[in-house]
Amino acid sequence: MEKMQIEKKAIELMNEINYRDEQEAIDIIQIAKNMGFAIGNAILDDDDDGFIIVKEGEKEILGIKTDKLIGVNSARTLEWKRFIIAHEIAHYRLHYSSNQYKGMYAHRDHKKGKNDIENDADYFAANLLMPREKFSEKFKEFKKMGLDYEEIVLLLARKFVVTSKMIERRIGELELNG
Repeated sequence: MEKMQIEKKAIELMNEINYRDEQEAIDIIQIAKNMGFAIGNAILDDDDDGFIIVKEGEKEILGIKTDKLIGVNSARTLEWKRFIIAHEIAHYRLHYSSNQYKGMYAHRDHKKGKNDIENDADYFAANLLMPREKFSEKFKEFKKMGLDYEEIVLLLARKFVVTSKMIERRIGELELNG
């Protein structure tokens, strides 16, 4: 899927659920809840970050009264948990409507060399957690203050509650000058 299509779908989601938050850090848990998801920590292997299970119309999944569930590896940091939730929301928005994914179960792992579906979900997650306009504005604001690249990355990571690596990737995606 093209990046502009993915970005548009992330914006559409925010508009559909009337998400209005003036904070830099998006409340990803509230977004998931607005979409009808239950979210919880799970004890998973170290290679697994999280999962999504969707069984629309069912009364419960894994003993939890919901038909949509996102589980995140309880051993992950807050920053990673936020990204995992956004990534799983991306699978739901980008891939669930396809008949082959009905009753879907998917998981996110830490392995490198991901496929296009996983890369698309990562890009969607980045657009939810670090929206282009808000992110670019903050980056430029810090740059005008004369801060060096490393300082900007750290400040943005704190503001958006994501990892520094995620910030660096987003700076590259948006082609902002470091």
